[in-house]
Amino acid sequence: MTVLFVVMTIITFLALDAIVRRVRAKKAVPVTTLYNQSPAYPVRLPEGIFFARSHTWMSLFPSGKVRLGVDDFVGRLLDKPQVEYLKREGETVMKGEPLFALTEGGRTLTLRAPMDGRIVGVNQELPRKPELLKENLFSDGWAFTIQPNKPSDLRQMLLGEETRKWIPDEFRKLRDVFASVPAEDNLVPALLQDGGPPVAGALKQMGEDVWQNFEEEFLTVR
Repeated sequence: MTVLFVVMTIITFLALDAIVRRVRAKKAVPVTTLYNQSPAYPVRLPEGIFFARSHTWMSLFPSGKVRLGVDDFVGRLLDKPQVEYLKREGETVMKGEPLFALTEGGRTLTLRAPMDGRIVGVNQELPRKPELLKENLFSDGWAFTIQPNKPSDLRQMLLGEETRKWIPDEFRKLRDVFASVPAEDNLVPALLQDGGPPVAGALKQMGEDVWQNFEEEFLTVR
């Protein structure tokens, strides 16, 4: 039994070391300075930050824990959302389980866990100051600190250039979702920038069916 424990510990540390090396290999400048500044896709994509395709970001600690929050793609579509936590510190969470909700104008988006793990920290400031999602997203705008069951799960996340190649496709899909709104809705042309993404805060102007389509298309963990 002791031998098995030692072997599993070694495997865990090797997996974590491989992930850290991956971050260092792609990290060209400090996290706080490099963002995607393309006017067509104005979202913050720091180097050294992992992104799940379900639109949460994760910052890796040397201990193997990750700090998690909602990404800027989702945050910029809302104005002043209310943040509600659906999990508490000390609870376990399974991949795909609801973690927290963003509510605005009576409509809600649910963000889900991108991996299995245990919640070891909760940012109590975020529900009181949801403006942190816009002002200090990757420093003070986090929601949970999670101890992953398998650190190797981070290998499935996007990092660096992978993220920058992925986000334009997400904006193109978003325009398709917005374009599905009936033509008689005069809000749609005003919410779509020429050749670019919808304007900031655009989602709050949309109806319940668009919110449901958005959650299914973009926030589902697969």
